[in-house]
Amino acid sequence: MLVAAAILAAVLIRPHRHPAPAPISMAPEPAAPAAALPVAAWGPSARGRLERELRDAFAPALAGASRWSLAVVAGDGKLLYDERAGRAVVPASVQKLVVAASSLDSLGPGYRYHTILAARDGISDGGLLEGNLWLIGSGDPSLQSDDLRAGAGTLARAGLRRIGGGVVVDATALRGPGLNRHWAPDDDGQDYAAPVSAISVDEDTVETHAVVGGVEQTFWAPMQDVARDVALLMQGILARRGIVAAMPPAVAAAPLDTVVLWDHRSAPLKALIAHMLFVSDNHYAEQLLRTLGEEVTGVSDDTGGLAAERAFLERTGVPTPGLRLYDGSGLSPDNRVAAITLARLLAAAEPSLYPLLPLGGRQGTLADYDFTTALGRVRAKTGHLSGVSALAGYVTTMHSGRVAFAFVIDGSPGNPDAAIVRAADRLAAF
Repeated sequence: MLVAAAILAAVLIRPHRHPAPAPISMAPEPAAPAAALPVAAWGPSARGRLERELRDAFAPALAGASRWSLAVVAGDGKLLYDERAGRAVVPASVQKLVVAASSLDSLGPGYRYHTILAARDGISDGGLLEGNLWLIGSGDPSLQSDDLRAGAGTLARAGLRRIGGGVVVDATALRGPGLNRHWAPDDDGQDYAAPVSAISVDEDTVETHAVVGGVEQTFWAPMQDVARDVALLMQGILARRGIVAAMPPAVAAAPLDTVVLWDHRSAPLKALIAHMLFVSDNHYAEQLLRTLGEEVTGVSDDTGGLAAERAFLERTGVPTPGLRLYDGSGLSPDNRVAAITLARLLAAAEPSLYPLLPLGGRQGTLADYDFTTALGRVRAKTGHLSGVSALAGYVTTMHSGRVAFAFVIDGSPGNPDAAIVRAADRLAAF
C-alpha cells in the first residue's frame, strides 16, 4: 500500500534540512456540515454505532499490541469514543501538536523571530567598522545560509569593507544543552536530531559527502559546535563579499549598546508551525519549545518550555493523565501522552490549529495515505517511531460535523497504520 511505503520512508529516511517555510497552499475540502454542530447530533444510537465501527477497524492492529490509546471528541470536547483514552502511551510526532498549540496561544500567530547584525558604531565613510560585528540570534528555526548572505549583501551595499575586530556570535537567547539526553542513542549524529541553538542556521546541519557503493552521495550531518560553526560560516560569507575581518570569529554575549545594521525577520509563527506540522520537522519543534520557555517563564531551556506547555494545558482545562514530556518533537521514547489529552487539546485549539495541518491524502506527510471516505476530510499530524504509529487531528464527517481524534498504537505486530486509516474512513462516514 502507498501508506505503508510513505510511513517506511518517514521512519528510515526522515526529513533532513528543509528550506525556509513558504506560504502553505491549502487544498479545497469537500462540502460538509459546519464544525459547530450540537452534541445532540451524536445521540446514543450514533455513538453506539461509532464504537462498533471503530473497534472493528482497530481490532487486527490491537491484537498483541503492547499499548494503545484511542479517542474521538466532539467540538465541545465531549468524549464520543474511548478505547483506553486515558492511558498515556509513546506519542511520537503527534506530540508536536502540544508545542504548536501552546506557542500559538502564548506567542500569537504573528510572532516573528529576529536575527540581527550589529556593532558598537556605524560604518565609516572609508568602509571601516570599528570593533566586532555581532551576529545575534533569537532562536529562529527557519534561518538559512542564504539569509546570512543577504545580510552580508546589505552591509556590502552600505559600504562595509573592513571589520576592525571579528565576527562574534551571540547565542545567549536560548539556553540548555544542544542535544536532549532523553533521545535514543541511535539518533546521535542523525540530521533529524540536530542540536538546538539561538543561532540556528540550516537547521544546524552541514552538508557532507561520502562514497557509498562507489557512488558519491550527499548527506546532512548535525553541527558539532553550532555557535562557532556559524561564526566561521558568517565570516566566510563576508569575505566572499569582499568584507575582511581583522580578528578570527568568536562566540560571546553582545554588549547592550549596539547599533542594528541588519534585522532579518522570520515568517510569522503560524507559517513556521504549518511547516513543522506538514513535514514533521523535529528541529522546529525543539527551537519553539525553548522559545516558549523564554517568552512565558523566562527560562529558555527545555524545562522552561515544558513548564509553559503544562501551564497551557492546565489553563485550557485539557486533561493530562500520565503525562510525561521530555522534548518538543516527540523524538524521545520516554514521552507519554494519552489520546484524551491530544483530542481535547485539538478540540480546544481548533480555530488556530485546524488550518495549519496537512490535508489527508493530499499534503505533507499525509500525501500518500490511502484514505477513501476520509480523503480530503482529514487534517492531521502523523507520528512514527520504532514500534509506534499515531495520527491525531480532525475529521469533517459527512453528516455529523467536525470531530477531533487521536489514535496512538504502540508495539503492534500487525499493521497499525492501515487500521488507523480504516478507522478514519469509517469516522468520516458519520
